Amino acid sequence: MTAPINTGHWLAVRCLAAAGVVVATLSSSTASAQAPTRLLVTVMDEAGAPVAGLTRDEFTVRLDDVELDLVGVEPAPTSVQIVAIFEGLAVTQQQLTSALSQFIESLDDESIVDMQSVDGELDAAIIEAIDDLSARAAPRPIILMLGQASEIAPSGLQSSQVRGRRRATDLNGDIDRLAASLREHGILFYGVSAAQVPLTNLERLAAGAGGHFDTIAAPADLGGTMDAIGRELGTQYILSFSSSTPTEMPDISVSRPGATTVRAIPLPRLR
Repeated sequence: MTAPINTGHWLAVRCLAAAGVVVATLSSSTASAQAPTRLLVTVMDEAGAPVAGLTRDEFTVRLDDVELDLVGVEPAPTSVQIVAIFEGLAVTQQQLTSALSQFIESLDDESIVDMQSVDGELDAAIIEAIDDLSARAAPRPIILMLGQASEIAPSGLQSSQVRGRRRATDLNGDIDRLAASLREHGILFYGVSAAQVPLTNLERLAAGAGGHFDTIAAPADLGGTMDAIGRELGTQYILSFSSSTPTEMPDISVSRPGATTVRAIPLPRLR
């Protein structure tokens, strides 16, 4: 499969996969006045690969050490709508084009990837992406950050013509507020950056919004990292459970051997 790659503002790229796909749908029985709480859940093994084929009997949901009634477990729909925010990235155009093509190949044929260039502060670009996905009522909304914020490193030279070179810097702004906004709208946040400095705020934002942020040392690793994100997005679950305090996040455990990491984000209630 091939797809046009363009880093212009809001270029829609529709994925054209060769194989068909079966998309899981939510049962209409959950749409009621007492609708269960729903979580979008990712389960990873010790090698960092998504765990597929989990069943209801393998999940346990607890809140304050009290086991909750698990109404259902089903595969999340594999079709996603992604806003990919492109900032500075220490890779060549060829590496970026190849990585984006590989990422698109990992998604199903109904998924959509929009490229958003950054014009201003990075946190403002994330807020803009949240507003866009919310306005579209995207059923599987994802924000993917490619690159990182950057700044001019100060130069020790006296010449006014030398300003120094750009270097990676972390995300600024209210990280907790951004994470809360992502959770409120059920938007997963992922990111990849080729950087030599810690990007702890971006990592914290991703962790607070059900995803993860990868800092890679070698630009050649970009394609494989993005492909892994695509495969993860196609191997997630929707857990429905009854709770008298639906705003609190429960503890989720999985009994399958080798399943070591569970990440979850609340989903908006069905109307």
